[in-house]
Amino acid sequence: MGGMQREQQQALAAARQRFADGGALAGALLAPPLQRSWERSRLAGVQPRQEPHYAPLARHAGRLDAPADRRLARCVREELDRLWAAFGGRQWTLFCVNAEGRVIAQREHGLADVPVLRPIQVGRQLRECDIGTTAPSCSLAEDAPALVRGNEHYLDRFAAVFCLSVPLHGLDGEVLGALDITGTGERDAELLHGYFRQAALSAENRLMQAQRACHLLAVQHDARWLHSPLQGLLAVQEDGRIRAANRVARRLFGLPRRGPLPLLTLEGLFAGASVHQRRRLLQAGAPYRVRLDEDTAVHVQYLRAPLAARASLRVEADIHPAGDRTLRAHSIQAMREAVAIHHGNVSAAARQLGVSRTTLYKHLRP
Repeated sequence: MGGMQREQQQALAAARQRFADGGALAGALLAPPLQRSWERSRLAGVQPRQEPHYAPLARHAGRLDAPADRRLARCVREELDRLWAAFGGRQWTLFCVNAEGRVIAQREHGLADVPVLRPIQVGRQLRECDIGTTAPSCSLAEDAPALVRGNEHYLDRFAAVFCLSVPLHGLDGEVLGALDITGTGERDAELLHGYFRQAALSAENRLMQAQRACHLLAVQHDARWLHSPLQGLLAVQEDGRIRAANRVARRLFGLPRRGPLPLLTLEGLFAGASVHQRRRLLQAGAPYRVRLDEDTAVHVQYLRAPLAARASLRVEADIHPAGDRTLRAHSIQAMREAVAIHHGNVSAAARQLGVSRTTLYKHLRP
């Protein structure tokens, strides 16, 4: 830590204690979102010199009872694995909290035993009224990425902690939770923010793919960003109504950032396209350029048809007798279609179908 940064941290520690004692806060020392978090912490009666207070974990805290928590945990699991491979270490932990601040998924070093990180466990609720300012609490409150370094935390106990978090959004743009990295060291915050933002978009895209009763379309101004975390996704009902749009798609089409979508049809959304182009929107094929108006165009690719008509392949495998050859043929055909839709990416096809890669390979083997 450089001399200038040490001086700033010392100034923050002194300002925090004055603030806790009822004094005013020097705004230049702290970003506005962190100022608001300090104010909430003080209002809750938190004192900088106190130890963090964590409510005891329930007996089965590691088991997620709420379906929404289980769904979100599934969607972030792969992203946490990738982030951990890049940024994990003994002094660090990566985790996801739900909208109430409860940890629902986590990655940590198996041999680490850092006291300040030890309480962060699946099932633990991390609230400002208990532990003061943290990056996840700021992300949830502000619906924005948050960085909290050292004495920017409200508790003295976290003076050596680095904490960065990005929010996760649901189908209506609501805040579902946050992805976070916390540790006792330094990281390149700008670099981390880029990776965590993409991880959040990927997790949100998996939530979109769970709309099994809908057609799924990918859209982007730049075709190179299709099949990436930066692709826009549209879930379209059989009657042509837009059921959901992810964050990127909402921006591309100028839709409200939050809240249920207005009554909107696929034909209305692409009113500037030619009749031929609109007919192709729900047909499989290579990406193609569609004009939205005189000045704007997007590239569109049809990803898949509705899946609701088929029972889950996992359920079929468990319930139906092996001798049902017709059902087996339909299942194998569904698997082949999923692999084709994902351009041979077996991992992506397996995630869509809810089966393991091993199961997929086994059923597709000649």
